[in-house]
Amino acid sequence: MDALKKIEPFEGRRFPLRMTEVISCFHLVRPHWHEHLEFIQIIEGEVQIHIDNRTFVASAPAILFINSCKIHSMQSLNGKSSTIHGMIFDMSLLSGSFEQSELQHLYARFIQTAPILEPILPSHPLWNELNTHFEIAYKEYVTQDIGCELIIKSSLYRMMIPMLRSYQQEQTLSKDLNKSFDHYKRIKPAIDFIESCYAQKIYTNTLGELVNLSPFHFTRFFKKVTGLTPINYINRYRVEMAKRLLIEQDLTITQIAERTGFCNVNYFDKVFKDMNGFTPLELRKQFTEG
Repeated sequence: MDALKKIEPFEGRRFPLRMTEVISCFHLVRPHWHEHLEFIQIIEGEVQIHIDNRTFVASAPAILFINSCKIHSMQSLNGKSSTIHGMIFDMSLLSGSFEQSELQHLYARFIQTAPILEPILPSHPLWNELNTHFEIAYKEYVTQDIGCELIIKSSLYRMMIPMLRSYQQEQTLSKDLNKSFDHYKRIKPAIDFIESCYAQKIYTNTLGELVNLSPFHFTRFFKKVTGLTPINYINRYRVEMAKRLLIEQDLTITQIAERTGFCNVNYFDKVFKDMNGFTPLELRKQFTEG
């Protein structure tokens, strides 16, 4: 079975997080991938998990962390019923709150390079923190009491920070991490400029001047650090801003294209679809008709 890219209903929303419960004797999670991050809590039963080219068998209780863009699936074993709870969230939910640049970079590096992690069991040093706060978040999501989003986000921090600290400790002896962070600090003025001026025309030579590099050397250095060319990075940021406007504002597609720095609506439509697999209009219809 081919793994499909899954579009979450929270995409473009103010609080991009969803929690689920699945009970099944067979398929718990069909093969798919998405750009979001995910925790899965195994509540009951024995399951087989596939993440890219790795396969695990785990019995309840256990917790899985599934990184961005990993093809994953899960099924019950021996024809017996299993129960899982899932927490799927967009990586931007946390990254926008990391004011410390070193933490921002560590979070980005963790998402980009973290290996596939084995199921976390009660014997694992992180178990108590992850399990406690997953259960708090799930209870709040189900009850939907006033302030639930704040508590869920707080629980998410309490889950992710220990994982980032553990990842940092594993990388402590790596000179590459320190070097990578130094590189990130070098281009940070250009990234800040993009995020504050995305609605305007942005030229590579302007970005290069901010970090004292020629346009040619800036483009090469920027791609080395971020994995994207400056143009691709700018367009990706503009598209993310456009998603919010499509959902939250009663503006035409042309107006949104103009407000997010695209030179014309046809180019906006093409870039948006190339990045997401659907057009701006299709995204809007998904929410207005849902």
